[in-house]
Amino acid sequence: MEKPVLYELDIQIEQLTDGGDYGYMATSPDLPNLIVAGDTPEEVLALAPQVASALIASMQASGDPLPLTLRAVPSLPFHARIAVPA
Repeated sequence: MEKPVLYELDIQIEQLTDGGDYGYMATSPDLPNLIVAGDTPEEVLALAPQVASALIASMQASGDPLPLTLRAVPSLPFHARIAVPA
């Protein structure tokens, strides 16, 4: 079985002030169709990897090229930045 490829994504989170159902939205300049909405920044951060993975799998299954801005993680270990509430 092939190892899954890990991709590094920049995620931008913004607060929504339009009075809609969700308070926050995450997008990525590296994966332009990625949109994740949630009630808190922590929720969108938790959901973003699952949504990005599903989006990448869908693109690959339909034969669509992945964006050139999407960077594969070359090997382990790798460094990541995370946001931590305190």
